[in-house]
Amino acid sequence: MLSVTMAALNAAQKEMNVTSNNLANASTVGFKRSYANFGDVFSNDPASNPKTAVGAGVLVSSVARDTTAGALKSTGRVTDMAIDGRGYFVTRDPAGGTSAANTYSRAGNFSLDASGNLVDPGGFVVQGFPAVAGTLPLSANDSSTANLGAVQIPPSLAAGAAWPTGTVTSSDGVAATAPTSAIVLQSVSISPKGEVQATYSDNKTYTLRFVALANFPSDQGLKAIGNNRYSETGISGASSITGAGAPKAGNIMTGTLEQANVDITSELMDMIRSQQVYNGNARMLQTTMETVSRITDKI
Repeated sequence: MLSVTMAALNAAQKEMNVTSNNLANASTVGFKRSYANFGDVFSNDPASNPKTAVGAGVLVSSVARDTTAGALKSTGRVTDMAIDGRGYFVTRDPAGGTSAANTYSRAGNFSLDASGNLVDPGGFVVQGFPAVAGTLPLSANDSSTANLGAVQIPPSLAAGAAWPTGTVTSSDGVAATAPTSAIVLQSVSISPKGEVQATYSDNKTYTLRFVALANFPSDQGLKAIGNNRYSETGISGASSITGAGAPKAGNIMTGTLEQANVDITSELMDMIRSQQVYNGNARMLQTTMETVSRITDKI
């Protein structure tokens, strides 16, 4: 009986930990709630009689992630993005250089750093595909990451300065060349297909990059590594990186953020139920110990 009660206490405690983490992240952009799955425990003695077998307790068989989309909230900030549909933003740690591994996130609360790189709150750089003649070429719209690079929107370019790595196309449909005089960023827009366009003081609009999105055979297999980021695992399968709006990839909504998919009322109800299970088993443990104590006192 003691082992059964202790197993129940441990399982209820773990479920409360999962629920507490969900509630703590109810305001975290792009957060995905988790939930505990339970399994019963039975003796594996081959000589046991199935008609009289008694369970040996409970265990938490797994902690799964709910990958359903959260509500979308308008912010009005052009660098804020949400994915309407499947997919994850692709980011890289700038400290890792070109060899840095990709990380993935549903949180699109991005901003521009001093160099004009589009970055997440931790400074990881958002990745995108180069534009060729103002469009995303089919050769780049595949599982290869060879064409990925930083989404960079220079705040200004001096006369003769080179554009960011990759092909930049101006509004006249040709590859952009170094400006003949200094130009300053005026405005930025990002289309549902992830096309990043910037207008400068030379009255030209330049297509700089296409924001990349990644998909996986099993989203639940991704490993959470903190700061709203995930890394791929053998369970998730290898990433397939494409442009927004491609098959199995959602569209990008600029000026919008995806909220956590945490229902506070539902989580509180789960917490109450877990506490009841824990308290019931704690009382069972106390009763058992008192009974054992009375028996041993009489011996």
